[in-house]
Amino acid sequence: MRFVLCMLLLVVRSGQANETPKGWSDWLSEGQALSHTGNYSAAAHAFREALAIAERLQINDRRLVELHYSLALAYAEMGQFAEAEGEYRCALSLVEKAEGQGSLHYAVLLADIAILPTQSGNREEVIALLRQAIAVNERTGSIKNITVIRECLAQILRGEKRYQEEEPLLEDALADLVRQKAADPALMGAALNNLAVLRFDQERYQESVDLQLESIRVWETASGKEHPSLVAPLNDLATAYLKMARFDDADLTYRRAINICRKTLGENHLEYAVLLKNYSVVLRKLGRKREAKKIETQGEEIQRAVNRRNGVGSTISVTALRSDRTASDPR
Repeated sequence: MRFVLCMLLLVVRSGQANETPKGWSDWLSEGQALSHTGNYSAAAHAFREALAIAERLQINDRRLVELHYSLALAYAEMGQFAEAEGEYRCALSLVEKAEGQGSLHYAVLLADIAILPTQSGNREEVIALLRQAIAVNERTGSIKNITVIRECLAQILRGEKRYQEEEPLLEDALADLVRQKAADPALMGAALNNLAVLRFDQERYQESVDLQLESIRVWETASGKEHPSLVAPLNDLATAYLKMARFDDADLTYRRAINICRKTLGENHLEYAVLLKNYSVVLRKLGRKREAKKIETQGEEIQRAVNRRNGVGSTISVTALRSDRTASDPR
């Protein structure tokens, strides 16, 4: 028996010795697959592994940009906005060095940074740069990149209640996606959601509901009914129901969003805090005041913790968006 066990151990060890270690591209593919399923924490781990290997091997900057960008997106989805900003800045620095500030890729990264909750203050410089990027690249740039810039710019304008400027950006983005035979579901879902939010701000509540329902249908078809991408449109749909005094519909929709958020993003996520605070309003409308107070307090505590962790309240500056972290030079 001892001999058999020894032989088995040798076989196991031999197999382990002959295993080929994962390369950076293997980790990247794994991270992308995990992101698609909504497992952002595991995806971030895979992207970090990919970056560590890639930087050690000193691969070209184009690949490093992709890795930093992928990790930034995962961090942003996890609600780790400070970490996301750091990775975006690394990518931005590399793109600036290779292509300059006038490139479309630079504008995409700048747009993604500008909508992080860590950013605030005077945004006119960023708005002007993004408008210029759209104008220069509208006919020749990829629809995906132009759509991302439009959607991000629209969110910045929304924060300043500049709805008339926001509207054509969102309508153009959606129109471009509709014209595509196989539009990216993530972009389509986000475009529908953002236009629905604008309609809500314009007090066109039924239109907002219709667009949110379509956004949810797109996300469910592409990713299933428990994907974290559903949290935002469900929250916005419930808010529209609340405004229309459809309290039972709002109750059901908020509860679904809260359950998905708890399972996929966790209870320390900013989205979870926002959902709890919003749901407390519905509970008050339904006469459940004690429960409402408890949930509202919980949401506020989570939000304060998230804000402290992320240093919310920074100021956007194009010159300040350059990376403080030195990435490997290409060889």
